[in-house]
Amino acid sequence: MLAACWLMMGSVNGQNEHIGFGFRAGASIAMLDGPSELGPNGEELEQYSMTKGFHIGASVSYKFTDLVGLRAEFMYSQRGTKYDYNGPSYYVLGRGNVLTNTISGNRVQTLDVSNTYLDIPLMVYYKFGSFELSGGLNTGLLISSSAGGSTDFTGVSALGSPVAPFEVILRHNYKKDDAGGASTELQNVVVDGRTYTVPQTTYAYYEFTTRGKDQYETFDFGLVGCASFFVNDGLFFSVRYIHGLNDEDRSDYDVSLQSLKPDGSFNYRNDINKSRAWQFSVGFSF
Repeated sequence: MLAACWLMMGSVNGQNEHIGFGFRAGASIAMLDGPSELGPNGEELEQYSMTKGFHIGASVSYKFTDLVGLRAEFMYSQRGTKYDYNGPSYYVLGRGNVLTNTISGNRVQTLDVSNTYLDIPLMVYYKFGSFELSGGLNTGLLISSSAGGSTDFTGVSALGSPVAPFEVILRHNYKKDDAGGASTELQNVVVDGRTYTVPQTTYAYYEFTTRGKDQYETFDFGLVGCASFFVNDGLFFSVRYIHGLNDEDRSDYDVSLQSLKPDGSFNYRNDINKSRAWQFSVGFSF
């Protein structure tokens, strides 16, 4: 089948000298970029950082001249982020039961988010010598979205008595998990003489009683710019930057980890987190 595709591309290319094809693959680093929740003294409680991934895909181009043309690509692309929270927080024990207890203390939470997209950039390119510059618009369709990490909590009860530290593993599948989802393996947390059970592992929407759309938006729109160096007429190396324009995560799940409202409901933040990604590729065009 692969041989047939090559023969077909060669046939089309032979029929129209203005049409070209190519493919590229390589490593990616990406992150979300947005404002941090601030602590009582103005300190930043959240941090986003780069996570690694890869990309692979094919392209088709139309040459207006030998120097200028238009290119569309279809890329399987991993673009996620690493997330860390360290600071004052709360934890609701007995969630889903008649008796609940909210303790306060310090939360250390980490998540390594892996979002996979079908990226479709449409770019204008310009060649000069062995170099090529290109730029345009990128549309990303979210294919899969997951994360793994943990929450470590140390706190006190409403009466001020200490609560033994506990850890909860985070295993998120943002497209499949249901509201309130958690593992059946439990651990005990004792507060003021009363024992509460806490899941050893919680899923993406454990803290929520209802589940609407996925946490991350289906489409990601952004700007893309690329610089390439051609070793010969076909082989090239490139560096590409993708700058997201829209909010990546939905406000329905953008809640404060620092505090709840007086009635125990969530404080919603509604901040904007945008995608940033670098891609380092090797490819071939013909």
